[in-house]
Amino acid sequence: MPKLPALVMAGGRAKRMGGVEKPAVEVAGKPLLVWVLEALQDCCCVDRITVAVSRDARITRSIAERLGAEVVVTPGDGYVHDLRFALESVGTPALTVTADLPCLTPDIVGLVIAAWAAVPEPSLSVWVPRSLIVKAGLSLWGRFESTVGNVRAVVVGLNVVGGLRKTDEFKLLLDEPRLAYNVNTWHDLRKVEGVLRSCPREERAQGLQALKTR
Repeated sequence: MPKLPALVMAGGRAKRMGGVEKPAVEVAGKPLLVWVLEALQDCCCVDRITVAVSRDARITRSIAERLGAEVVVTPGDGYVHDLRFALESVGTPALTVTADLPCLTPDIVGLVIAAWAAVPEPSLSVWVPRSLIVKAGLSLWGRFESTVGNVRAVVVGLNVVGGLRKTDEFKLLLDEPRLAYNVNTWHDLRKVEGVLRSCPREERAQGLQALKTR
């Protein structure tokens, strides 16, 4: 199994949530960013972690540094531009993940990296069926949709980027409820709060595994 550097895109202010510093917003007792960093730190396929923040994300930067992640400060000129800027520091190929996937777990990270290693395309993006978002009662507002195979799907925000320039991409469709919980609105946050609160810390891995079977 290859090991990849991980880049967490932690941005700045969340306009859909009233301009708050979203990665620092707490859910089930921890900032969103902490849930993601812990999943990456516990995955044997990740060899180092970098968090990309803008100048506006001071609290997020403090959280990342406290947990031992490297930090790169981006210009704040939009997601794609900031992603490329950060990847120049991290290098490619790299696993990239948004900071608002609190149900991410090490087994999912390992599965994605293994899938990338098995396909010929240099890059890979992860998608979930649109029906999972609807079933969980989550918002579809602002989520990018496409058809993967014969399934209407939503992009997750978890990828392997093969190079700084645009490369061929494999679209990996996962029937994975844990990846449906992407926090874009306060409504989404309340939904994921209920999921994570139902999993005591010592039973979190088993609890989220149970979510997979719902």
